[in-house]
Amino acid sequence: MSADHTPVMELLYASHAAAQREAPVRRGDDPACQVVLRAAKADADDGGMERLTSLALGTAVCASDLTVVLADHKNITTQQLIDELVAARRDQGAEDTAMPALLLAMRADDPDPAVELLGNLIAGDDDAFLDLIVELGGYAATCVSLLAILEISPVEDTLAELAETVKQFFADKQPPHDEAAEARR
Repeated sequence: MSADHTPVMELLYASHAAAQREAPVRRGDDPACQVVLRAAKADADDGGMERLTSLALGTAVCASDLTVVLADHKNITTQQLIDELVAARRDQGAEDTAMPALLLAMRADDPDPAVELLGNLIAGDDDAFLDLIVELGGYAATCVSLLAILEISPVEDTLAELAETVKQFFADKQPPHDEAAEARR
């Protein structure tokens, strides 16, 4: 894959900045949404989906790695942490999304379920796909903040490690899920 990791990191930084704000921003003005919309516009201009697909995959890799780190810190499985996330979202009245399934699929040895899930979203509902990318960025930003709050890893260190993870992923190498997660423990 010839994708650049820069848009993924731009989304993570924008999502992290948005999460730090006290007052919510209108959706169209949200910096994370702007990153996704710029990628969507560039893809539309080119008649493809490469930027959005790369943004989704790269952000999913980051979110998945961060989920593993937090689950390990809590001494629970990734599945248990994702179940807690789903339950908390339902308690807050949020609708179910594809994010929990994608996070689990990203942890599998076989990448086909993650690719199929993303493919179905791309082919089905453009808005749901764009929302998923923004949601992944927000979730990853929350995880980055939690790692700092729990004194596991400072924000800048975690973001630097994630940048390396995404670079390796896009260099068509096996992403260092276990090594990156181990480094943040």
